[in-house]
Amino acid sequence: MKLNLTSVLAVPSYLMKPPAAVRMVKLEVLNRHRSLPHIERKFYHFVMGMICFSIYAFLIEKPTALLLLTLIGGPLVVFDFLRLKNPEMNDVALRLFGKIMRREELRSFSGNSFFVVGILTTVAFFPKPIVLLSVLYLAIGDPIAAVVGSLYGRHKLIGKKSVEGALANWICSSLATLALGSCYFGFSFEKSILLALVGGMISVVAELFPAPIDDNFTIPVLSAFLLSFTALFIPLF
Repeated sequence: MKLNLTSVLAVPSYLMKPPAAVRMVKLEVLNRHRSLPHIERKFYHFVMGMICFSIYAFLIEKPTALLLLTLIGGPLVVFDFLRLKNPEMNDVALRLFGKIMRREELRSFSGNSFFVVGILTTVAFFPKPIVLLSVLYLAIGDPIAAVVGSLYGRHKLIGKKSVEGALANWICSSLATLALGSCYFGFSFEKSILLALVGGMISVVAELFPAPIDDNFTIPVLSAFLLSFTALFIPLF
């Protein structure tokens, strides 16, 4: 008996929107321009990043974090793959995530998958302090750079990214790092300042890096690598 992929991946009707409503959502996604600030998407990634940061900072350690990321994030990645093979599942994705999707995500993996894989990779290969900073830069530095750059960016730096966005990223990431260093890590004020200055700059570099892959993966992984490399020469931790 030949297995029909469409029937296997059939989606319950109660999860579906009427076809006209789905078409409207799809049209909205297709008309969404990258040069405009996508506030809903940035707020969503900020909230998800801060949830991951808070859970890892205060509730769990590496083994549990890896288990949860696999058990919770794994099915999201699988769903993301399957929806690209099945139009009905893609409609469900539009129903759930249409307000935060980009046009290219209609036919490719979404930022959610790269977010999960990026956080999982960082937790697996780097120590906890570096992971926390890297997630913080993804949650705070990236959204603030995108919003400020879209609204107020006048001086282009790399591609569509601006000096104004990079400066906003550096300020906010430095302040967040200063708070983490002094309040959570218990560093001296001088050491916290050093970590803040370096960490803010690393957040900017990771956000500006022109990688051919989604920045929900590159920002935490590249931030973690740069923090680890810099710590070989400067006593950051």
